[in-house]
Amino acid sequence: MLDPQTRRLLDVILVCWVALWVLAGVAVWHEVRGLRPLADTVGVAGRSLDDTAGALRGFSSLPLVGHQLRDVAADASRTAASARVSSRQGRQSVDHLAVIMGIALPAVAILPLGLAYALLRVRRR
Repeated sequence: MLDPQTRRLLDVILVCWVALWVLAGVAVWHEVRGLRPLADTVGVAGRSLDDTAGALRGFSSLPLVGHQLRDVAADASRTAASARVSSRQGRQSVDHLAVIMGIALPAVAILPLGLAYALLRVRRR
């Protein structure tokens, strides 16, 4: 049977272990969430491409090349719309991954040790 002093020491060690891994989970969440600007960049590129498509549409009435410019503008508009959707989905994916990783990392480290310690405490009483 564990004496009270040893039990208290083990309690302190477990609390420190949990605190360390919770901090690690927060750090992972923060770092993964830092990938959001990549998705934002795709959105900015989509808006720029949409502006370019609008400018090309302005030249679609030119003889000889207007039809080709209209086709290029239509392709650019479709690509810009796709980039905006990808940007939105990318931000959501990064946010979800940050939460999952921020919870999973500490859980994998804390749960087995916590369960073993809880079993030890219950068994020793």
